[in-house]
Amino acid sequence: MRNRIGWLIATFVLMGGLPAMAQEHTWQLVWSQEFDTDGPYDRTVWDAERGFVRNHEDQWYQEDNAYQKGGCLVIEARKEHRPNPLHSTAGRRDWRSEREHIDYTSASLSTRCSFSFLYGRLEVRAKIPTAGGAWPAIWLLGKNMPWPSCGEIDVMEYYRIGGVPHILANAAWGDDRPNHAVWNSKRIPFSHFTAKDKKWSKEFHTWRMDWTPQSIRIYLDDELLNDIPMSQTVNGSIGQHINPFTRPQYLLLNLAIGGDNGGTIDNRAMPMKYEIDYVRVWTNPQQQRAESRGIRTVPRDSIILSDPCILADSLTQTYYMTGTGGRLWKSKDLKLWTGPYRVAETDPNSWMGRRPQIWAAELHAYKGKYYYFATFTNNDIKIDTVRGNVIPRRASHILVSDTPDGPYRPMADATYLPENQPTLDGTFWVDTDGLPYMVYCGEWLQNWDGTIEKIQLKPDLSGSIGTGKVLFRASASPWSHEMEDGHDRPNKVTDGPYLFRTGTGRLGMIWTSWIDNIYTQGVAYSESGTLDGPWTQEAQPITPPNFGHGMLFRTLDGRWLMSVHSHQNIAGRYHRMPCLFEVDLTRDRLVVGKMLP
Repeated sequence: MRNRIGWLIATFVLMGGLPAMAQEHTWQLVWSQEFDTDGPYDRTVWDAERGFVRNHEDQWYQEDNAYQKGGCLVIEARKEHRPNPLHSTAGRRDWRSEREHIDYTSASLSTRCSFSFLYGRLEVRAKIPTAGGAWPAIWLLGKNMPWPSCGEIDVMEYYRIGGVPHILANAAWGDDRPNHAVWNSKRIPFSHFTAKDKKWSKEFHTWRMDWTPQSIRIYLDDELLNDIPMSQTVNGSIGQHINPFTRPQYLLLNLAIGGDNGGTIDNRAMPMKYEIDYVRVWTNPQQQRAESRGIRTVPRDSIILSDPCILADSLTQTYYMTGTGGRLWKSKDLKLWTGPYRVAETDPNSWMGRRPQIWAAELHAYKGKYYYFATFTNNDIKIDTVRGNVIPRRASHILVSDTPDGPYRPMADATYLPENQPTLDGTFWVDTDGLPYMVYCGEWLQNWDGTIEKIQLKPDLSGSIGTGKVLFRASASPWSHEMEDGHDRPNKVTDGPYLFRTGTGRLGMIWTSWIDNIYTQGVAYSESGTLDGPWTQEAQPITPPNFGHGMLFRTLDGRWLMSVHSHQNIAGRYHRMPCLFEVDLTRDRLVVGKMLP
């Protein structure tokens, strides 16, 4: 292991240890990952992709294939054989669902929700696998637009071209055609490097990107591989003629196997290991002050966020937005936002564990306090296995704070909902009896027909009272359906319930499911005007295709809006960002209007 103390002294005290570029610009180290402790990687920093993702690659991505050992982050590709949970023999199919089995697994990690930067120096020291089928990469993506208009920088790719191994250094951006990229790509035969060092594959090497307003320069062991002028990287009409590399990008590290470019897989080389010694980023001091705190002022369409919930707080005259990921954004006008801030402080000794996943967080003001309703998942606890699917401990829970910007902390009861039932997307409602309730989803993975349920809460919301009651099931919806075993059946998913009353006092609930592979939101109304229903489902969805998990809020100037996330699958990646729609609640039903620009 390297001498970390000596390196830190050289960086921060002597400054002589800084790279020449950093010295020239008096730029400073703002972010690093050193991977010095053995065990799990830091899930508050790295988000893991899941499933078959892109480029017809052979591997199934999963969290378990990445870990820290010996001072490195290890991404390990393994040969495995098990059923593909996405497999389908009927209906709309693509390459992900056509595969009957998973034959390889690997990992892909990103800083999508934790760190991005604009201009500076990125340095990654790594040892890459070079056997047949290996496709390791170090790359960056923007968050403000769909691919390729968001911009892509490939600091390192290794794969075979015409059967010949190459190392690549690329950048891509958009033109006037959907999903079509313009590439500036340099492909260097691997023999160029092995001719200088026959042991190249067994050693660590340093990839570097120097990114300035003038150019993007990519180096390997101080050898310049590609020099990309920023003047040439401007999007076409679909990308609004914006240069994507004038906006922040986040980092990805992954090991793909096979697929469009990986080539024939050498099973004798399994398991393959991609070892990353460190990742470091330098930028200028002004950028450091904001980026080191993870706080930026950005337009709403530059925020990547699932399940966005907005609280309009009249006391502070501020909008607070949260959602999946457990972070908070703040705004005065719904256009420019500062953040993200970390506001959820869970108990590591509780069932949630040290670093639970946080989904679909909501903020609610109630009796002088602020409450944080969210779904927490601890993947280390398995509660059930249904039809081959292992189900982790997942439940809706509530945290509390005296202020809308937190921190939000646990209350009295450690458990609100049954330990043996996976629940999610809890929301808040005070019914006509004056009592507070949590309304939540029973996950379809266990009951195979998702439910929406209610449970009474204590007066201060510090726990639950009694047991849950099913309000309706996914199969009650006339608009959501899927193809299964050659038959058109009701979809199983219930997602994102949110309660409201119309101008006539009618009780409604928006909720989300799927129409085949299209994320879709509908609405139901209670015939009794209470949570007990019965609930009648509207025949048609209420939002355009691929928008969902909505909530309603009244702006500080009195307008009603719906917050949802877009759910576009673009080039194999879901593009989720918060979107706002005008709504009309004046009559006896919810009417969704135009989307705000």
